Amino acid sequence: MIAHWDSKYETNISEIDSQHKKLFRLINNIETVYEENKHHLSGKSKILLDAVSELEDYTLSHFLIEERVMELNQYPNLEAHIQQHNKFTDKILDLKNRLGQGNLLSNDELLDTFFKDLIGFLRAWLTNHILKEDLDYKPFIKFSI
Repeated sequence: MIAHWDSKYETNISEIDSQHKKLFRLINNIETVYEENKHHLSGKSKILLDAVSELEDYTLSHFLIEERVMELNQYPNLEAHIQQHNKFTDKILDLKNRLGQGNLLSNDELLDTFFKDLIGFLRAWLTNHILKEDLDYKPFIKFSI
């Protein structure tokens, strides 16, 4: 099931909300490729690897901007929030490295399992992180970039 943007995710910071929407689109893109090519993912390994790389790059950029907004507004839980971002970044890097190792990209069964788990992780992390961690800083934000 593809995750859909909903007003409950809004931080009312236009740049952050726009970036969150793009993160939803990037995850949905990975899920669409997965769903349309299940059991034959090895033929789409380049597309999938590129999609994961794009998600990683965009997430890193988003985190920097989000952290800067929190810093400008003296958000008291900034360090804990950064730790959450770092854990996510480490996990994505680890998954991306796993994807590029061994015969994973040529094994449809292993790819199915890998991407099913990846999509579940991404969807849960993004929605939970926005609803819990990001909405916690919402009342503190007076200035945006």
